[in-house]
Amino acid sequence: MKTLLFIILAIAVCFSAYANTEPRSGVWTAELQDDRVQMTLFRGSQTSERRGMGWNNIMGFDEPLAHFAGLSKNDLQSSAANVQFELRRPAGVIAFEGRVANGTGAGHFHFTPSESFVHDMDALGYTGFSDDQLLVFAAHDFSPQTIRDLRDMGYQPNQREVEEIAIFRITPDFLREMAKAGYANLTLREAVNFRVGRVDAAYIAQMRQLGYSDLSARKLAD
Repeated sequence: MKTLLFIILAIAVCFSAYANTEPRSGVWTAELQDDRVQMTLFRGSQTSERRGMGWNNIMGFDEPLAHFAGLSKNDLQSSAANVQFELRRPAGVIAFEGRVANGTGAGHFHFTPSESFVHDMDALGYTGFSDDQLLVFAAHDFSPQTIRDLRDMGYQPNQREVEEIAIFRITPDFLREMAKAGYANLTLREAVNFRVGRVDAAYIAQMRQLGYSDLSARKLAD
């Protein structure tokens, strides 16, 4: 109960403090789960009727603790500590500051997009990404190299599909794993459906042990 109250109060304070910050900023909450961090980012927008921060943009992702530069398990498990740490990605850097206690934390973040990432994506034919989209790419550790590798495999993602590839982590390794499990030449839509349905090699093997050896990609993901 104390942990829940800590998070609620921290979010309320952060939204109040940063209600008028520029659009690359927002609020974060985090929870330590073994050696991983469940991170949630909140961003808001001002409306014409009432100036203030809303909760209209929420994104969560799971990340190994070791990927956060400047944040330790000792910090997160302490009774209370002020923290500053970063998550460095090809798409940019997310800088965090706030307070943690007993495995949870909350505070403010600021995102700085990478100009080289934008230029690389432009060279690949993808332009006009918003700050929100670039933040998604950073949170999910998306790299332009993923597009190059997918093209080498015969895929030609359109601009809309690029964001889905990032969010659901449709990588060449995942597609090769599915091919080895008997599902070669998946479309990008089928690959996304597999991710949504949590279909992996272990799940496919389990279904075959139950006698379902000829399921289509669509039925397997349902």
